[in-house]
Amino acid sequence: MRKIIQKLLVAFFCLLMLVPGKGVTVQAGETGIRATAISSSRMELSWSVTEGAFQYKVYRSNSLEGGYSKLGTTGETVYLDKSVKAGKSYYYRIVPVEAGTKQDMEHAVRTVKAKTPEAVAVTKISVKSPTKVKLYWNTSKGANGYEIYRSSKKEEGYTLAGTVKGRENTVYTDNTIVPGRTYYYKILPTVSNNGVAGKGSFSAPIKVKTVAKTEITEISSLNSGSMQLVWKKVSNAEGYEIYRSTKKDSGYKKIASLKRNADKYTDKSVKTGKKYYYKVVTVGKLNGKKITSGYSNPVSNRALSRVKISSANSTLEDAVKIKWKKVTGATKYKIYRATSSKGSYKHIATVKSNGKDTQSYTDKKVTGGKNYYYKVQAYSSSDGIIAAGKGDKSEYKKATLNYAIMGKSTVTVDQMVKFYNMSGKKYPSIYKDKGAKNIKKFCEILLDESEREGVRAEVIFAQVCLETGYLSFGGQVSAGQCNFSGLGATDDGAAGATFKDVRTGLRAQVQHLKGYASKDSLNQKCVDPRFQYLTHRRGSTPYVQNLGNGNWATDPNYASKLMTLIKKMKSC
Repeated sequence: MRKIIQKLLVAFFCLLMLVPGKGVTVQAGETGIRATAISSSRMELSWSVTEGAFQYKVYRSNSLEGGYSKLGTTGETVYLDKSVKAGKSYYYRIVPVEAGTKQDMEHAVRTVKAKTPEAVAVTKISVKSPTKVKLYWNTSKGANGYEIYRSSKKEEGYTLAGTVKGRENTVYTDNTIVPGRTYYYKILPTVSNNGVAGKGSFSAPIKVKTVAKTEITEISSLNSGSMQLVWKKVSNAEGYEIYRSTKKDSGYKKIASLKRNADKYTDKSVKTGKKYYYKVVTVGKLNGKKITSGYSNPVSNRALSRVKISSANSTLEDAVKIKWKKVTGATKYKIYRATSSKGSYKHIATVKSNGKDTQSYTDKKVTGGKNYYYKVQAYSSSDGIIAAGKGDKSEYKKATLNYAIMGKSTVTVDQMVKFYNMSGKKYPSIYKDKGAKNIKKFCEILLDESEREGVRAEVIFAQVCLETGYLSFGGQVSAGQCNFSGLGATDDGAAGATFKDVRTGLRAQVQHLKGYASKDSLNQKCVDPRFQYLTHRRGSTPYVQNLGNGNWATDPNYASKLMTLIKKMKSC
């Protein structure tokens, strides 16, 4: 009978363990029991010490009413359940075992309800802008919210990027993206078991690589009708889009789409002289869909207009002065020159813009009597981003360099002597008694008298040789008159003036020619008997090319004949 009673008591105590209502169902905050989800498949249970207990039995059931199965026994106040099914609610019962009797302490049994959230998977990524990534994932059973973690490395370095409350809220927007960087994301579902925060398992990492903005490094006007952009290539770019506007901050329209290898673009639809602004957008792909970097910083330039040369004229300093109207946006101009209209134009100078309406350049490396052809091209440049450019070359402008009568002589005595001797003429012996014993002395006097009045010796000597036949005379003027330019001689037979010696005759010629070429006063006492008749002609004939056709001589070819002689003389 005693054995039967003992068996009944054992059965009774077992029923007490399996049937709810026996012992105490507690909240964590009340008794110290805590159910903390540490992953989607693990639940950590912890509780406060029960006085007199040396062990604790851990039971689990799907129902509060019964069906508890023993998970294990522990001498600690913590137990890890590694066999949890995510999203499922469990009831846990902690039964203390008394140290002395080894009996269950039914009065101290604790029960708690808990669950772990299911892990999720990212289902969609959307790049809304260069600095925004939107993540979507499936709903987690058992979750009450989500934590989003981000790292620049796949395997480590994840930090909390943001949180989302509510099981059904499965979208998160990261607004802190830096274009061009690579990011990895993980989603962690969260849960609260009786006020104790817990977490599920991380989702698999998902990679997000955005495309970086490019930088325009150069914008240049190739000519008056085209503009070229150059930019930095982006490593993972699939292509580039070019946008243009006539305003810096608005109105941009796409004008071109280019492939990934492109790093320059030529816009051939610009209008001459108009200012344009450009931006470049990097195009990439994410999960097969197009993403963009956003606009690069804007740059601007204008297609420089073609220069219009207004004039190209000789100056009294044996130079050609070219003038043209300024081109808006130009910072400098290049000048080109050729010796024929269709010849090879060579760059001879670059001048900075003076900011005025009229620009100019004086070409001093020219030869009198020659024809020159000029073109001018506008250029622009700026610091920082190279906003450079050029317009079309201007139409050519012809300039004939007239040979100035006044100025520094460009021939030597030796050159004049050699030139004279090449004629084969015999020097008149009569001049031995008139201060010039030979042609060298003659040329020395001529150079001296010319320089005293600022007249070029080569012009005077060319006149002497032309009008006297290299001192052979032969007309109504004789060698003994020392009249080397026919002063006073006329076509009706008048012999003209006579001078006492070579120097006086040459001085008179120099003074008479100065009267035509300049309004300046004579530097020496006047010996020209006809100087007084030049009042209305003073300064009217500054160039050799002005002589002839009634100016000094009647011969219409007088100037060209003089220039032929001057060129030969200078080549000696």
